[in-house]
Amino acid sequence: MRSSLTRRDFIAAAGSAAAASAQPAKRPNILFIMVDEMRWDAMGCENHPAVKTPNLDKLAAQSVRFANSYTVSPVCCPARNSVFTGRYAHVHGCTSNGIPHNNGEIFLPSILKHYGYHTAIAGKLHYTPIRFDYGFDQFWSFSSEGPTPEIGYNAFMKQKHGAPAKWPIVQGTCPWPDDPLGRDVGQFKYAEEDFETDWITARSLEYLRARKDNPQPWFLFTSYLKPHSPSVEPEPFFNMYNPKVMPIPQLPPNAKEVRASKVGNQKRHWVDDQEMMRVMTAKYFGAITHVDMHIGKILAELETLGLAENTLVLFTADHGNMLGDKGRWFKDLQYEGSAHVPLLWRAVNNRKASVVEQVVENTDLVPSLLETAGIPIPAGVQGKSFLKLAAGADLKWKNHCFSQLKSGMLLEGKWKLIDNSLTGVGPFELYDLAADPKEDHNLAADPKQQKRVASMLKKLTAWRADKPAPVQIAGMATPAYAVISDEERKAAMEAAPGGDEPRAGGRRKQ
Repeated sequence: MRSSLTRRDFIAAAGSAAAASAQPAKRPNILFIMVDEMRWDAMGCENHPAVKTPNLDKLAAQSVRFANSYTVSPVCCPARNSVFTGRYAHVHGCTSNGIPHNNGEIFLPSILKHYGYHTAIAGKLHYTPIRFDYGFDQFWSFSSEGPTPEIGYNAFMKQKHGAPAKWPIVQGTCPWPDDPLGRDVGQFKYAEEDFETDWITARSLEYLRARKDNPQPWFLFTSYLKPHSPSVEPEPFFNMYNPKVMPIPQLPPNAKEVRASKVGNQKRHWVDDQEMMRVMTAKYFGAITHVDMHIGKILAELETLGLAENTLVLFTADHGNMLGDKGRWFKDLQYEGSAHVPLLWRAVNNRKASVVEQVVENTDLVPSLLETAGIPIPAGVQGKSFLKLAAGADLKWKNHCFSQLKSGMLLEGKWKLIDNSLTGVGPFELYDLAADPKEDHNLAADPKQQKRVASMLKKLTAWRADKPAPVQIAGMATPAYAVISDEERKAAMEAAPGGDEPRAGGRRKQ
């Protein structure tokens, strides 16, 4: 399969290189590693009792670890749009999977490209419409996204095995083929090197090697699907963890009744079987350890190529996974398992380990990256740069997170208010995360907490009403993806699945 840089990429690189040459100082390279559906505590550096993440732990020992990093919209597309715009979902317009952003929205790769960066993606993007490059000069998609699907993972699988990427499994390795959730389990049919995680790493390494002697700064978005469902992995990762010893939460006493009341695809988001929980948790941890191994390969290659010294390394996830907390699976919720995500930040020329306890949002990534690169933070970016916070010098940090999906959330320090509506009418949930980290005790009706609930709801209501105009960059041409026709928007919204839970043996919904 052809996977080398195309003529189109070299032409784009030449134009960007000219812009870069006008800059007074060399900007840092940026390696942005994202995983999908990984909860914040599934790392050794977070003292997890089971999962093994030696390379992430090593990275954490050289980084700032943000212990309280949150997604502002805990599902794939809205979260990813927020990550690259620095704006909240109700502002950029992507409020559910498959929904296009509002016209006028500009994404981080385009801004970096305007300021002289060469940009590349290897892996999952998950923006709608899928035909655009979204500011990436080089586009290796794990599915069929972007302008060059012929060099994506689906094309690779079709050429090698005669079929696109459908997570083919070894027959008989799924214990629950008829259960909406359990049917996700299965051992990958082909060799490990054919798996998507390995393919994404291979493309990332190819890109880094191509940039070795090029003075132009680069931005590489290495975006793994895993540990997102389905629970399909090659050996040795499929059977790496023993399900019998997996730590799992206690199910609610009415878990079976609640799940039985759900219909169709709703059953996928609820769990009532401890054995299924243990098996799927084991596969989830196997996927994380698999990705961790490949992150180690990429970081080692940075050192080998002599690129590490001038490369910022960022690791995070778009959202988490409940893994049975409250009898729930996957995301879409404002609870910790779904909304609390890992964030490691290894700055250029600074590998001193530290831990930041203040709350940060994934909208804060864009301004932090732009400030690191010496690029002005434009008006309309709603996040705040956390560089001073990371250095221990920001005594007035906001220390909060707003989030909106099917419900709204405001986290202020240790207090979390959830509004289970879009309009501020509740019902409400209030948790003291310091005293109740598992969110078992809803204090919203406590008479002692009524002033707090009212104050937090007032702030949440004001936040929902704040919708700044799109970002504008002086001298920057309007990207093609920033203007979507009414016809294409309508078609996309009619086709939007509302969820992105793929099943083993089935193509992921776009």
